Amino acid sequence: MSFLILASSFAGFGALCLSMERHGKQVIGSVPPLAFQLLASILGWGLLALALTLSVRNYGASVGITAWFGYLTLAAVAVGLSLTYAPRTLRHVAPALLVLAGVLAVLV
Repeated sequence: MSFLILASSFAGFGALCLSMERHGKQVIGSVPPLAFQLLASILGWGLLALALTLSVRNYGASVGITAWFGYLTLAAVAVGLSLTYAPRTLRHVAPALLVLAGVLAVLV
């Protein structure tokens, strides 16, 4: 379950970075259209809310919110390092990590 929380946080931050002009250009290679930026923003916030829901369900309310902040911190550092050193890989890694986490959650 914790891998799913981390993966949804990573994918959420990845989607949020695609909703910005600068990072969208960095990752995709051109400035994304406004409709794509809006969709990426909604998807990003939705994935972060999903991570919060999973964390609270898994750990309880008080510990879950604190754990969620920890997962957010790890995911933000990972996305930031990815944007710094290999920005093009973010467009492939974030969705793949989310799919892998979903498959693992179903299997386990």
